[in-house]
Amino acid sequence: MTLEFSQLGLAPELVDYQQAWDIQRELHDKVVAGQAPSTVLLLEHAAVYTAGKLTEDHERPFDGTPVVAVDRGGKLTWHGPGQLIAYPILKLKNRAGIRDYVERLEAIMIAVMADYGIPAERIKGRAGVWIRADEKGPDRKIAAIGIRS
Repeated sequence: MTLEFSQLGLAPELVDYQQAWDIQRELHDKVVAGQAPSTVLLLEHAAVYTAGKLTEDHERPFDGTPVVAVDRGGKLTWHGPGQLIAYPILKLKNRAGIRDYVERLEAIMIAVMADYGIPAERIKGRAGVWIRADEKGPDRKIAAIGIRS
């Protein structure tokens, strides 16, 4: 499988969530049609929450941060500055193996961050890759993987 990586924007050039979502949908259509190679989009968003299909009204924030309803599974997810987002747009041969696929991507991201001295890890019950609370602040997500089948 040919796989390309495309950097859409990293701080200070943050990518608006809706703009990234539009790019993902257009690229997905091209990948499915065989008109583009599988691609991983790498970016940082301006602060935003995405509300998956399982998000309940009482779980939405009230701090003024935008919330975008999306058609993925899951609940509420924060995206923002300092958090690397990886959106793989590709055809998986085994759709039943999506969880395993996500865990492998997280492991790769954790290993790369370790090479740079960043103590990233998974936290049980939370999606994405995290840095544990330290003198700089509480637990914080450093990387997320967006999956939509």
